[in-house]
Amino acid sequence: MERKKKKVCAVGIAYLSLVGNLLDLEKIVAESPPYLRKEDLYYPHPLLQDLMWDSLYVCTEPILTRWLFNKPRQKALEVTVKHIHYEDENCSIHFHWVCGEVLCMLECWVEDPNGDYFKKHLARIPDYIWVAEDGMKMQALVVEWDIGFVLQVLLACNMTDEIGPTLEKGHEFVQESQVEDNPSGDFKSVHHHISKGSWTFSDQDHGWQVSDCTAEGLKCCLLFSTMPPEIVGAKMEPEWLFDSVNIILSLQSKNGGLSAWKPAGFSEWLELLNPTEIFSDLRDPAPLHGAANLLINSQMEDGDFPQQEITGVFLRNCMLHYATFRNTCPLWALAYYINGCHSLVVQSSRT
Repeated sequence: MERKKKKVCAVGIAYLSLVGNLLDLEKIVAESPPYLRKEDLYYPHPLLQDLMWDSLYVCTEPILTRWLFNKPRQKALEVTVKHIHYEDENCSIHFHWVCGEVLCMLECWVEDPNGDYFKKHLARIPDYIWVAEDGMKMQALVVEWDIGFVLQVLLACNMTDEIGPTLEKGHEFVQESQVEDNPSGDFKSVHHHISKGSWTFSDQDHGWQVSDCTAEGLKCCLLFSTMPPEIVGAKMEPEWLFDSVNIILSLQSKNGGLSAWKPAGFSEWLELLNPTEIFSDLRDPAPLHGAANLLINSQMEDGDFPQQEITGVFLRNCMLHYATFRNTCPLWALAYYINGCHSLVVQSSRT
């Protein structure tokens, strides 16, 4: 096993070294057209945003590399590297989505191609790559969020007697996935927030609290707490439930909403300058009967639902096809739809 791991690292280092020798990144950036093809540009940037970014690159970057300004630039790079390594150490080289993993791995390679940080990043690559029926995929998010939804789908089906062992294992997994400690050291100095009692996008190793994932994990534990422990296992200790509630409340904004990772601390107008393009163009709900009919007719003979092409977008530029949601969400919706129909039948029979 150790020999295989060394081989993977050697191949990764050789590959990235070859890429680094073949590509002159600065030359490519300088000679490339400033914009993507119209067909590939999912979210056109506002003119002001492009003017600011282009000005910073064309005018500011050459100045900061001069001898008079390169020391502050070097200091800024050192602080950035410090933050990246802190992130590596506190999330076990396991970022909640693949883009952060790739960028931080590239930084570690630039810093030291033979260093431990880079080798640890290489060892994590298989966690993000998998082969589906329509080709190789990169997992944007991993495990925890999907498990919470799957368990709620199973509970909504009202089949506890038939799937008791599955529910017990899922309940145990959710409890074991809860983050047990806050980030190490002076985490506020690196712009982290408390995380004890939370659930993450990924797994416990990741360590980054997420408000909606925490809400889903807490909801699962509360639902299981109402069920017989001989079927679904022991209830979660009240202390850990309190920690989850504390995390959620700490992320609440002044307007009553909940931020994703950390409390909102800046004015809304700053979002105009935010390079993170997130959560736009939500879809409208269709009539319930028509939606249920569509889901039932689209189900395949083996019970699966067909794999579609791009069906959503994350961060306005990360295209997704929701390989797990294609099964959990239709089943969840149909379970609620059937339960609702049964309730209407019961009510009408009583009247």
